[in-house]
Amino acid sequence: MFETLTGRLKWEQTVDGIRLVIPARLSWGAIRRLLIDLSAAVVGNMSIFVIAGCVAYLRHLSFSSYVNSEGIRTLFTLTLSYCAVLILTRMVPRLFGKTVVTLSPVKTTIEWKARLGSSKDVFPTATLHSFRFVEPAGNIPVQNKIGQNEIQFCDSHWTHYFGTGVTREEAQALIAKITEVYPFPMVLPIESSVGMRAKQATALS
Repeated sequence: MFETLTGRLKWEQTVDGIRLVIPARLSWGAIRRLLIDLSAAVVGNMSIFVIAGCVAYLRHLSFSSYVNSEGIRTLFTLTLSYCAVLILTRMVPRLFGKTVVTLSPVKTTIEWKARLGSSKDVFPTATLHSFRFVEPAGNIPVQNKIGQNEIQFCDSHWTHYFGTGVTREEAQALIAKITEVYPFPMVLPIESSVGMRAKQATALS
């Protein structure tokens, strides 16, 4: 049974942890931030299609410079389909749906849900650290900010974010609640992996 944590946030107890729900908060800053992330994902993954297209193009060249365009059309169709899938599974849920965080000492799942699509990321809980509230630079006009308030955290390799549009109070309450389930360490960017493991061992002892 969900209860109000603070503000718009809801939470409930699970068998081995907690589940939190964060409704999406639509804004131009959030749209711009998500478009940048989506563009980066498309460009990164599209390199495979580009390479495949070049290979297909070269294979279909003949001595008469005739090009079989069937492979090019197929590549173009795959590209459009891929972009549509990304929009439905990543953009729509994050802007119009809700974020569901399910946390246990073993596994952490962050799922973005909406009527038209959903996506999720799954992490081993022990690899996560440095949950923090982040907001855009204060001197920039609101309409020019890229992104909005959000919660960021790190795993072994990357920095991730969720909860776009949360207030400082909501973020602090959420971080306090999840640390009741698992003592996530706070690791500075310059800190070594050895230092991080030492902090984790101290927190768990």
